[in-house]
Parts: sequence; C-alpha cells; structure tokens
Amino acid sequence: MKKHLLLLFSLYSASATFHTTTAQPTASPYQRHIDTLASVRYEGRRAGTKGDTLAARYIARQFANISNLELLGNDGLQEVDYLEKQPSGAMKKVHTFNVAALLKAPARNNPKQSRIVIGAHYDHEGIKPFRGKKALHPGADDNASGIAFLIELARELSQKQSELRQDVIFIAFGAEERGLKGSAYYAAHPLLPHENVKAMVNFDMLGRMRNKGITIRGLSTAEEAIDLFRELPNPDGLEIVWEMRGNGPTDYSSFYAAGIPAFSFSTRIHNDYHLPGDTPDKINYEGMEMAHRYIVPFINRLVFKKTKLTYKPAP
Repeated sequence: MKKHLLLLFSLYSASATFHTTTAQPTASPYQRHIDTLASVRYEGRRAGTKGDTLAARYIARQFANISNLELLGNDGLQEVDYLEKQPSGAMKKVHTFNVAALLKAPARNNPKQSRIVIGAHYDHEGIKPFRGKKALHPGADDNASGIAFLIELARELSQKQSELRQDVIFIAFGAEERGLKGSAYYAAHPLLPHENVKAMVNFDMLGRMRNKGITIRGLSTAEEAIDLFRELPNPDGLEIVWEMRGNGPTDYSSFYAAGIPAFSFSTRIHNDYHLPGDTPDKINYEGMEMAHRYIVPFINRLVFKKTKLTYKPAP
C-alpha cells in the first residue's frame, strides 16, 4: 500500500507542481471537498477504478451527514455497469456508481410530490499518459468543483426544508467522461419516477471563473426559460453566455432526452481542461461564491415556488 501511494505521488509530482491550497484567507466550504476528491488517494476518479469507488463513497458519506437528506438506492449508491472498448479492441465491463439522496418537501407544501433533480458528475480522467509518462489527472475543476457545489447546496437547502414546495433529488453521476454513462443510466432507471420531475439542473466545472464569466446551457429546453433567466439578479455583474441547445456534452442532456427541461452551469473551459494541471491550488473560490450568488436565486425559484416549466422538444 505504501509503495502504491508513493508511486501515485510521484506521478502527480511529475505532471504538475504540487501546491498546498492556501490561496483563500478564509477557507471556503467547497475547499475540503475539492482537496479531497482531487487528491492523490482518489487517483483521478476514472470510472471503474478504486479511486472512483472511493469518491462515490465519500459523496455518499457527505449526503448521509446532512440533516433531513434521505439516501436513495443502496445506502446512496446506484450501481452502473457498461461496456468500454479497450485499445486491443476487446470490450470490458466497467462498474461505477451514481450517488443519490432525497430532500423531501413537507406534504402540505407539495401534495403531488413534484421534484427537481440537481446533479454533477464526480468522475474524471484518472491516471493516463501525458508527455510520455503516466500522470495523475486530478480534475479539481472538472468536476470536483461541481460536486463541492452540489454537496454544499444540499446542506444549504436542507436547512430550509420546511419551506420547500418541491422535493429535491441530488445526484452525483459516474462515468460522465466516458460518454454520460451514469446520467444516461439514471435517466433510463430512475430511483424515483420521472413523471413528477419538473426540471433538472447540472453543475459541471464551477471552479475556474475568469473575467466574471459563466455559461448556462439548455435555454431551449423549456418554453419559459428565457424569461425566467432574464428575471434573475446578477449582483456581481457576471458576463452571462446563454447556450440554447439541450444536447450539450454533459449530464443535463440525458434528462432533456428523457423529456425533462434541463440546464447546466459552468465557469467555462480553461487551458488545464482534461490535463494534469487541473489542480486544487488553481481553484478560484471567490469565483465560486459569485457563481453561488447567481445560481442560488434560480434554484430558489424552482424549489421554493411552483415555477412553471413547459418541456420544449428539439426542433
């Protein structure tokens, strides 16, 4: 075990300068999750690996420790199996997970048990060749940042459970990097019926905001979406880019394909995307707080009000 950890540390050090994350004067609530999930122990969280399983269990423990949250599946885990083509051409069965929990609104507020799904993928690229050597791809922004945001949002909403008017399902998806396998599996095998799901909101890469920029995908997935987003406050003067498409390359598209209005938030791709340099020391925690101040009013509209969203099929 010690030899294994030393090897991983050397892989990490060979691919990127190792830094202790001390950039923020006051630790962000997101930091411990990002530091943990992007650490050497989690091996880059490639689907089907030991690090992937450790990450799923870490998220399940975080959900279990949040008041009023109920774990779904098997202690929070939904098992996902899929076939992946190997370099040799052979097909290999890969075993991964979705991690899911439910925050229920009071029955008097939500007699029809309508729901909102909020999700983010937890997997990344693992350990793979980079410049001729095997290197750890830690995925601090992609997507430990989205998972950190998801966990802390669950904690925040749980403290206002009595005010909820929709149930909220929180899901951390596996194998997004392998072709949206986890979210596609959940969309086909939901742990709670889709009929009651009014919308899905996804977080993918919220940790490297530059120039106050944020992108929202899925504006074409609901008839009311454009007007809804126009009404949102923008206290930090963020540069907002709207993408209309409902079939973007991240997990919200699995839900849109299942007939659910779906949206995805991102602080955009950067030069370390899918590379060993996507490390915790580069996370912009001030930017994550700005993202929070923009995104949470949208979430609040969905979960504390009966906001109408009418599914809009692709043309």
